[in-house]
Amino acid sequence: MAEEPHALVPVDASRPPDAYEQRYMAGEGTVLYRHKHRAPWQLHALFVFSMIAVFGAALAAGGLVGGAVGIAVGLPLFGLMWILSSVLRVTVSEGHVNVQYAMFGPKIPIAGIEHAELVQYDWRRFGGWGIKRSLAGEWIYNMPGDGGRAVRIVWRDARGKRHVTHVGSPRADELLQQIRRAQRALPAGARPAALAPGDE
Repeated sequence: MAEEPHALVPVDASRPPDAYEQRYMAGEGTVLYRHKHRAPWQLHALFVFSMIAVFGAALAAGGLVGGAVGIAVGLPLFGLMWILSSVLRVTVSEGHVNVQYAMFGPKIPIAGIEHAELVQYDWRRFGGWGIKRSLAGEWIYNMPGDGGRAVRIVWRDARGKRHVTHVGSPRADELLQQIRRAQRALPAGARPAALAPGDE
């Protein structure tokens, strides 16, 4: 028997949402899953190296005054991007799978999901980590440290356009489990029909 929507309770209730999640990732109905995948130290080191190189070049090109102005303007923006790019956030609520990386990412309606599965991906196919698009037109949101594991979600938006989104996660099994749990709680009429052969 399918679970009733009112019976759904969050699995990861031990961690309350932070300020960003409260404002931008509240979800629809009960939030069943919430995860913050933080960047490893190597990514932070890359940001530090890049920042030193960019601002060193600004000082060299613009002199002391021009370089200082460039740093004063660029440093807050660079710092903000550093902070936002250091976390990949994923929530699953009764209504949506919400993916946020540096303030970007899809809000996937549970009712629009046609198929979700665990996959082992090769980061080279997508060209690295972050927000990437493969030659086949499939998107991935990932962070180093997920072990190459992701949930591949095939879904349609409100206009009926088909999308394929991979969400990398060290907790991919749990993510898939909660997506399926939210799907089971949907009224039967809200569930999308399976893809017909050749409907790619």
